[in-house]
Amino acid sequence: MRVQTISSALLFSLTLAVAAGCASTGSRLVCSAPAAQETALFEMQDLFENVRIPNITVATDGTVLAFAKTGHLLRRSTDGGKTWTEVQAIAPEGGGGSVIVDENTGDILQVVPDKGFLYRSVDSGKTWAREDIVMKPNAAGHGTPDGVPALTACSESGLTLRYGDHKGRLLMPARVMAPKGNNGQEWWPYHYNTAIYSDDGGKTWQTSGPVQSGTGEGTLAELSSGTIYYNSRSHMSIDHRRRIAWSHDGGAMFVDWHVTEELREVGQPFYFKYGTKPSYGCNAGLVRVPSEAVGGKDVLLFSTPDDPGGYRVRMTVWASFDGGLTWPVKRLVYEGPSAYSSLAAGADGTIYLLFERGEKKLYERVAVARFNLAWLCEGQDLAQLLGE
Repeated sequence: MRVQTISSALLFSLTLAVAAGCASTGSRLVCSAPAAQETALFEMQDLFENVRIPNITVATDGTVLAFAKTGHLLRRSTDGGKTWTEVQAIAPEGGGGSVIVDENTGDILQVVPDKGFLYRSVDSGKTWAREDIVMKPNAAGHGTPDGVPALTACSESGLTLRYGDHKGRLLMPARVMAPKGNNGQEWWPYHYNTAIYSDDGGKTWQTSGPVQSGTGEGTLAELSSGTIYYNSRSHMSIDHRRRIAWSHDGGAMFVDWHVTEELREVGQPFYFKYGTKPSYGCNAGLVRVPSEAVGGKDVLLFSTPDDPGGYRVRMTVWASFDGGLTWPVKRLVYEGPSAYSSLAAGADGTIYLLFERGEKKLYERVAVARFNLAWLCEGQDLAQLLGE
């Protein structure tokens, strides 16, 4: 698949382009400028055309894996996102789930709980093998393929827990859509985000308790305390705010639900049949920057279109330096039509944003933006934000 040259006029407003010091280099737009601790970096290129549902992760050896078409298609980068392999299919029958890196083994798993299998790669995504898995239901009886299943498709990547009593556990955001996946407005109260987790390397997965009704397509991150931060898309929020919950037991149960003051939902598409027009919301990206890149701080990044209550435009990234309590930094990545996104970060602090974008309409391409905290926080004191 051909990498498209991206026009800076389409990518940024004039203010952003000038501030970032952007220059066109071949098929990529590269931006660099001095920052508090390092040189700011921004680079973006298209990876897929006319497909949807991005998901991105970084393997333990640094290989970056960018998925599209709900995990069916993959491109890999072994040079930190500068160049990418040709598009490959995960398997003849396709995928259908999001991914997780098992940091205990280095394996990469694409988990498809609603169908009762996963794809495992032991070579950083070069090859994949299918394995059957056992799905255990939660207390409501939800989560098994033969009942009301849990789905990872369209949720953010999973993670390996690094702290606390459940260190080494594999944990993934998931959702339950009852009955039988119906997404009509009358069924939204029956939908809820959840998680699935495995303590045996992916052979067996337990479905967690509900996060909150009316949510779907979740994101999660582990803090250095071992607490799990869960950020949910909401189909029913007339306040246009994301829903937040926490887990203190390794992702088995989520508590302390509240709404965030700073992270907002879009409204589009507007096809409500009942009541006022709540935000339909949008899939979003979330990642904790690896501890080794930020001195052990709980730095979280969040991505979604920035048009509260409105349309899927203006792909933006926010940064929190206190584990998701406040979000003092945000920066526009792409001005035009923007929708689903996924975030990942390498051990060196390089950040990868894979997102749907268009020039005249939504969903024309899936692009990857590669940048660092110096670029994201340009104009602010990054050292002070990090508490250095």
